[in-house]
Amino acid sequence: FCISQVMCAQSFSAGCHYWEVITKGSDGWAVGVAHEMIAKRDKLGRTEHPWYVEWLGPKKQLSAWHRDQETLLHKDTPLKVGVFLKLQKKTGSFYSITDEEMLLHTLEINTSNPLYPAFWLYSL
Repeated sequence: FCISQVMCAQSFSAGCHYWEVITKGSDGWAVGVAHEMIAKRDKLGRTEHPWYVEWLGPKKQLSAWHRDQETLLHKDTPLKVGVFLKLQKKTGSFYSITDEEMLLHTLEINTSNPLYPAFWLYSL
């Protein structure tokens, strides 16, 4: 990518997958999945292919992104984000992880392409 985004080398095509990202102390971030069709100059969540939750903006708000559409989540920033993919059900769920899990948002994922965990670190 041409900006501070990364995509993992491992992809997922089937099954259920879960991972967590520590976001504590970051000025802005995005956590989610994308497939390999995203161009190196594309911003995650601002195209058809990625699905993300991000913490950013002048008001520091939490939102979900897909197809350049923002959904405000009206929740506090999580210190740790859990991502749970259920590929047979075509969903991706995002959780705030503290002592307990709190669902932040669930997105429908309509693609047959392999998905890659991806991250955008704004403070770099």
